[in-house]
Amino acid sequence: MPSQIKVDEIKNVAGQYKIKTDTFQGQTTAGSIAVQGEGTATTNLQQGLTKMWVQHNDGASVADSFNVGSTTDNGTGDYSHSFTNNMRASSNYAMSGLALAINDKATFINGNSGNVEFTASSFRYQTGYVANTSGAQTNHDCNATSPVVHGDLA
Repeated sequence: MPSQIKVDEIKNVAGQYKIKTDTFQGQTTAGSIAVQGEGTATTNLQQGLTKMWVQHNDGASVADSFNVGSTTDNGTGDYSHSFTNNMRASSNYAMSGLALAINDKATFINGNSGNVEFTASSFRYQTGYVANTSGAQTNHDCNATSPVVHGDLA
């Protein structure tokens, strides 16, 4: 039977409240750690983490990223990012983001197009602006684009 340590408080010798570790693992389920959220609600630590993000400027020039293996500029306002660590399912994840405004035009990310594509190893999306008068969407390399992915890693 494994040993158990039961304490009310963990305090290092310098008196600071820090716990340093390289790995957390759920006790009953290895991939599930509950965290006290706001009020009395709890959330799952793994589900609440961002699994990929990238910030790129005016095309595919990447300023910074996390879990991005490569970035491809497929054309004006048309990008693909491959994951360093794949997602669990081919399209069962959520991508959201921000495309920085272009002058006085409303911008979009992941607009209506046949080029929008999600797989377990990468995703493709489009950015651009919406004409103020007609509402038509036009692909454009926005000044700054920041997609974020949430879901389950493989």
